[in-house]
Amino acid sequence: MTIQNDAEYQAGMSRLEALTSDNPTHLAEMEALGNALEAYEDSHGHAPVRPDSLVFRIERYMFEHRLKKQELAQLLGITNSRLSEVLNGKRAVNMDLGRRLYTKLHIPAEFVLMHA
Repeated sequence: MTIQNDAEYQAGMSRLEALTSDNPTHLAEMEALGNALEAYEDSHGHAPVRPDSLVFRIERYMFEHRLKKQELAQLLGITNSRLSEVLNGKRAVNMDLGRRLYTKLHIPAEFVLMHA
């Protein structure tokens, strides 16, 4: 199976989303379609879109360092509830927390200012 253009790519993506992995008869089609879609993406410069927000960077740091929220809050010197509010978008990052994100997590200061 080969995908030649964007219309075929979109149709293939729709078909792949419609298939369910619960049904064993779909597995061969899913694998062939997935390989064809991936080959088309590779040949046409498609790349996954990386979310890039301050929350994403904080959560990525937590994941990479295998930290729980409570451990990260302790590292940053803030309460667990304040960290949760920031991660849930209920509280903005102030200068003090921005400075801590820069010094402790090594998130570039310019990025913190742009996304705070």
